[in-house]
Amino acid sequence: MRFSSTVILALPMLVGGFVQFVISQYYQKFATDALLLDAAAIGEIFFISRVTDAVLDPLCGYFSDRWRVRRSFILAGIFALIAGIGVAFLPAILPATTSRALLYVCASAGIFTVYLGVTLVYIPHYAWISELQREHTKLPFFASRAVTENFGTILGGLSLAFMVPYQTTGGAGLLLFVVAVNLGLGFLGGFPLIAYRDTVRKTAKAHSFKAALQALVRNRGFATVAAMSFFNQFAATTLLGVALFYTDYVLNNKTAGATIAVVFLLSATAGVALWSALSRKFDRYRLWQIALLVIVVSFPTLFIVEHGQQWYLTVFGIIVGGAAGAVILFVPQEVSLLTGSEDSEEGLFFAAFTFVNKSAMACAPLVIGFGLKLAGYLPQSRDVRVSHTISFLFIGLPALAFAISLALLVYYRRRFVPRPTS
Repeated sequence: MRFSSTVILALPMLVGGFVQFVISQYYQKFATDALLLDAAAIGEIFFISRVTDAVLDPLCGYFSDRWRVRRSFILAGIFALIAGIGVAFLPAILPATTSRALLYVCASAGIFTVYLGVTLVYIPHYAWISELQREHTKLPFFASRAVTENFGTILGGLSLAFMVPYQTTGGAGLLLFVVAVNLGLGFLGGFPLIAYRDTVRKTAKAHSFKAALQALVRNRGFATVAAMSFFNQFAATTLLGVALFYTDYVLNNKTAGATIAVVFLLSATAGVALWSALSRKFDRYRLWQIALLVIVVSFPTLFIVEHGQQWYLTVFGIIVGGAAGAVILFVPQEVSLLTGSEDSEEGLFFAAFTFVNKSAMACAPLVIGFGLKLAGYLPQSRDVRVSHTISFLFIGLPALAFAISLALLVYYRRRFVPRPTS
């Protein structure tokens, strides 16, 4: 297998990264400001959709293991991602007299379908490249996957330059743009996937669902890595999810939030390649720990630098994004190592991993929504209490979550990582 194959196999992550970014970064503000839906209610929809869909994760992982039809699951997921985002943004073209109940139905159905698509794409894809990594140990499957997914999220960030003007008005242009981009990315990711010749050896052996779950529960190392992933994902989702609120309400700049997101993602993408190269020469656990420490230390500087210094947000995005590249790379790699032998259930392990990440993604908009509601957020007014709440959601809460992840990593290294022998 050639290096180029790792890129081809990663292409489905383009549409996955784009859809997840647009939904998590843009949709909550669009629904609140343009559709005039309740901020807390939208947060609840995100939370319920994520948790409900996450229940399907173990089944998806188990049957993708048992049937060994990874690509069929991924293709079905691509269709679900495209359909879900279309339904979610359908209210953009509905008349102003449309009942609020129908708007909530579209938001709920669209968000749930998107997250179902995430399950069908992400879990089998993780499991598939984990299998391939065992056969081709020197190829950068996880690095290619992380970089490609980040390119999808970068496209989402760049798209906000077009979408932000519609965040208070809606319009047919918004719906057409989102659907057209997703169709293009879906074709780009799906066609090579169909044409690719699978080299993974099919195994007849498969554990029962109960036995596989028992093996998962017994793996204490995986539980610790999953907990780290939860706090990483919660921090990143909260940071990106509240960025538009922060720059618009606190800094009085509607477009700066999109700029921060793009800078963060570009830096993270470059960071993946950098950390991957460094890990060939240095202990990757130490690199991982250094990266998290850099992230945690960077957040307080936003309180030190005056809010009016908007240029510093770009510097902050570069530093934190670059350090986050290590987290993006090393966490799924560690999960792959923890799946064990050739007949282990990669799909089920990554289903649990995705379940944890989804739970974190579900909690972030719920916290943002209730935080805004309790503070009395109104799009057209300015209040000091709301400003302080948004600042805490953007700075304080992600910093705390990353700090907890760092503490868990220190514990994981001491408890589960063998010390090198001289």
